[in-house]
Amino acid sequence: MSEATSQLEQLDLESKSDHSKSDSTSSLSDSTNSQSDSSTLVYSQEPFETFKLRALKLCEAVLGAAASGEVSIERMRGGGFNRVIAVSVAGHEDGNQESVVKQYILRIPRFEIRQIVDDLAPLQLLRQESTIQIPHVVKFDATQSNALEQPYMIMMRISGSPLWPGYPDLSQELKCAIAKDLGAVYLQLHSIRSVTAGRITSLPCPEDPSKDSLRIQPLDRPAATDSTVPYEKGPAAQTVFDTIHAILQHQKDLATAMNPSAASFRIELYDQFLTIASEMDALGILAESGNCLCHRDLEPRNIMAHAQGISGILDWDSAIFAPLVMSCAPPMWLWAWNEEDEEDERLAGDIPSAPESRQLKELFEQAAGPTYLRFAYGAQYRLARTLIHFAIDGIQVAEDLDRADLLQSEWDEVRKLLESAKVAKEDE
Repeated sequence: MSEATSQLEQLDLESKSDHSKSDSTSSLSDSTNSQSDSSTLVYSQEPFETFKLRALKLCEAVLGAAASGEVSIERMRGGGFNRVIAVSVAGHEDGNQESVVKQYILRIPRFEIRQIVDDLAPLQLLRQESTIQIPHVVKFDATQSNALEQPYMIMMRISGSPLWPGYPDLSQELKCAIAKDLGAVYLQLHSIRSVTAGRITSLPCPEDPSKDSLRIQPLDRPAATDSTVPYEKGPAAQTVFDTIHAILQHQKDLATAMNPSAASFRIELYDQFLTIASEMDALGILAESGNCLCHRDLEPRNIMAHAQGISGILDWDSAIFAPLVMSCAPPMWLWAWNEEDEEDERLAGDIPSAPESRQLKELFEQAAGPTYLRFAYGAQYRLARTLIHFAIDGIQVAEDLDRADLLQSEWDEVRKLLESAKVAKEDE
């Protein structure tokens, strides 16, 4: 794998940049010069000290007049794809003599490839199909015809604080409320279905943005407007196997078309993944159909909480419709928080030894429902999630090669156990 590793070194470096950070609407302010310089250098973008003047002008024009008050802005730590600015508007509402401060978030895409309308689409879907607390968008502009001279989105700021890094210090009572609330989020995600697996986008209606029509970009087709299909609620048109096979074949075709000799290791890996998919299907693991909404980054940094429990879920930009198993990854941090490293999902099904941890796990499972319990803990479903991740995201960084080797070795062991169990059952 040495040749493959060298070909991925550049992508590997990129993966260690700020791209891994969330565009949290409640991040800490970047107050030091080193932070400011680092962000500006990483993204080769205008320094905040000059950029904020245009941001303030935009906010005064969009928000200040409505509130008849003072507008102030503060830089926040953004993510890999968006600049994030906190906006405060102080003023008097009709019939209220006391000053009222309203909090907003201004998000500006760092790169042209980030499409505002695509970021809005999952939020539009959630408003229509769920009661999950999400950011409320009050204004957006997908053009450069504004004071920023860039596309932007302004949202109401969700109350509370992100669960990272303070979750371990919360009271058991509040952790229990969070566990039940998060289980309820999982249950709703499982209920939001689509005939087609894919990324959520929309067809804008310039006259009335509320009438934008939701569409799905199938995962096995090139990202182009003419390849989207209307969003349709209902049972999946394909089995999980057919969906994964089509996506993997599409990834393999893309690698072959780009540069067959340089991408030979990718082609071999996609062949390996296709074989694993066929073996999983033969054992009935991928026979289930059903595409539900999948957040894909439902981590503590994207979960806001206040004194009563979860106050909102952030960062829906990467949400997709995917096989049910994808929305059943156990949130182990709820009951097995690990300060040093990522939790080991292989241990997710274990019963926690501490009674407080057992209580959190049980409360979450009760709220999350039967779909979660069916697909969360089995080794075969954990490996199916890994396989689907590779199908959707492809091979991006050097660590992916190690993950692919681990997937193959673990699957070989699990497959033998499942085949033995199948033979034993047939002999009964």
